[in-house]
Amino acid sequence: MSTVLSQPLLRQRADYRTLGLLTTLTAIFVWLFMGGAQWLLIPCTVLAITATLAKHNHSHTPTFTRRWANRLFDYWLTLLTGSSATSIRVAHRVRHHGRNQSPDDLVRVSLVAHRSAWRALLTYVPLVVWESWRFQAADLKDKRRLSLRRALQMERVVLWAFISTGLMVDWRHFLIAFPIPWLGAQWFLVAVNLPQHDGCDAASRWGHSRNVIGRASNWLFLNNGFHTAHHERPTLHWSLLPDWYRQHVAAQVPKELECQTLAGMWLAWWKARITHTG
Repeated sequence: MSTVLSQPLLRQRADYRTLGLLTTLTAIFVWLFMGGAQWLLIPCTVLAITATLAKHNHSHTPTFTRRWANRLFDYWLTLLTGSSATSIRVAHRVRHHGRNQSPDDLVRVSLVAHRSAWRALLTYVPLVVWESWRFQAADLKDKRRLSLRRALQMERVVLWAFISTGLMVDWRHFLIAFPIPWLGAQWFLVAVNLPQHDGCDAASRWGHSRNVIGRASNWLFLNNGFHTAHHERPTLHWSLLPDWYRQHVAAQVPKELECQTLAGMWLAWWKARITHTG
């Protein structure tokens, strides 16, 4: 018992950054709901993106050493992102990582093959959402995933109770504070698969993803830019990805797939898409 109690609650100290960013986001949500200035929707949406990426990281490597703490974190992430924390686990870990860009991958970029850059940008996210709705029930029907299904159901109950309570207390401020950051962050989480994978060679071990290697966006977005390294070692904690990328991946990745900034990655995708589709 004493050994368990002496064990740190966080698996990695770097997640103090995660908790700090999520606490800031929570405070902004509260301030907006209480009638705070609407310009706060901008940092709120940016930090909601961070929350979706924290949810992604948590799905690969639990943030805490205690099961109860991880479950509470699931609920917190669910409320901060407007969608179940458990819902992405099969779709992302099994379908995307295990079958990257295959017909079983719900975020495969071939959903918008041969479409112009604008049409791809506008239609990709709705198509992925449709694919997710089509297959989620079947993915969770497996008896081995019964605990995931129960966790997802409980998170949805908590989320809908939160939404209902918020609307009853002050529906005007609730609709100002929550839908835009939630939807904006979810859109980003799905849409970023386009610049990360579109136009890359899915069959190549080192050339299947574009990477953002600059510091600024990786600090805010928890090293999500080191995507090739993440696919190579999906359970490696996000804080360890930059060093692992430099030591094991950087020399192998085609230089045209490295970008210094997140905006640069989107621009590289846009240029490649225009060249490919005319």
